[in-house]
Amino acid sequence: MLPAMPPSRATTPLAGWSVVATFVLIGIALLATVWSTRSSVINASDAVRRGQALAMEQAVRADLADLEAVPSTEDLQRILRDHFDEGLRYLGMVEGRGRIVASAGDAIGDSVEEPVMPSRQMQEVGGRVRVTLRALRRMKAGGRAARYIVEIEPVQADALRSSAQWSLTVGAIAAASLLGVAIVLVRREARRNADERARERERRLAHLGEMSAVLAHEIKNPLASLKGNAQLLAQMLAKTMPEGEKPRTKAERVVEEAVRLEQLTNGLLNFVRTGAIHRVPVDPGAIVREAAASVPGDVTVETSAAPASWSLDAGRIREVVINLVDNAVAAGAPVNVALRSDGKNLVVEVADHGPGVPEEDRERIFEPFHTGKTQGTGLGLAVARRVVESHGGTLMVLSAPSGGALFRAEIPES
Repeated sequence: MLPAMPPSRATTPLAGWSVVATFVLIGIALLATVWSTRSSVINASDAVRRGQALAMEQAVRADLADLEAVPSTEDLQRILRDHFDEGLRYLGMVEGRGRIVASAGDAIGDSVEEPVMPSRQMQEVGGRVRVTLRALRRMKAGGRAARYIVEIEPVQADALRSSAQWSLTVGAIAAASLLGVAIVLVRREARRNADERARERERRLAHLGEMSAVLAHEIKNPLASLKGNAQLLAQMLAKTMPEGEKPRTKAERVVEEAVRLEQLTNGLLNFVRTGAIHRVPVDPGAIVREAAASVPGDVTVETSAAPASWSLDAGRIREVVINLVDNAVAAGAPVNVALRSDGKNLVVEVADHGPGVPEEDRERIFEPFHTGKTQGTGLGLAVARRVVESHGGTLMVLSAPSGGALFRAEIPES
């Protein structure tokens, strides 16, 4: 009786991806909120900047108006000291169209002596606000009007901008951290799904192996009897009938089908065979040359770069090479077999000149019963990969330089 196929374990990948999407959306929302807040704070700081400049202008204007004479340099320095903490950084008195006759503090740039047009009475200069005060008092010498240039560092506005920039930096770091967490979750979720698919595949292969073993053992004995009797019947008819007679042809067809069924059962038994690998030091070049020579077709073997000895299960590796070369010959001759060592692994490469294997099929071809041949069981590559993996190695298919397929087996030293 065949064992029942285990139910497929349903996975819920959307549950994990929903968590990832939530983290990403939270990060985007956080960054958008911080950016919007920063924009609002910058707009507010511009208003504070203008307000502070106007307030300082009024304070300086009032201090200048309180003086009984044309202000001296000492007067200007005293006004600067009184309002320094509020952001006043420079105060200069200009005569006529540009000559500074008295000043306090350090001006920004070289343009303080340039005439300032009324439409540009308040300017941004090097991070400060420059304000021009018009004709507060007539100078004694010549009775000409004095003009005052005031430079203000908007302390409160700059503090607001700095706070907004700091908030944006913190928000960006938080959003980047959430994005990093999301990336980690994406990779973990992808790895978990891949592991789950691999486990599911192993469960199905294991159960398939059990069913295959039961079928092979159940079929093998009656098949041997059927094959033997069919061969006897074919031999008897061959003695009594000329070639081409219908009874003789039918008997030969029965023998052929019995042989094909026997190959199928042997393939199933090879696939489910889980005996331990017995590795001993052998000459890998001799194994590969012998295996390649047993497959009819245009096959060349290159073993000059092969190590003299490697720990292998000779019989199982010979089976791998035969399967690979047989598939390559069927795909498209000539076939090139190369054996070498990369220092850590024994590398066996079998390249054909066929159509190659599409990217999406490069894993499927190693699944049991997957075959592109009109004849065959579809177990050869599955058996080959199982044997290579039992040696601790890997078997993969790539694109060959010739345009066909390149099967590469890498087997580490035990």
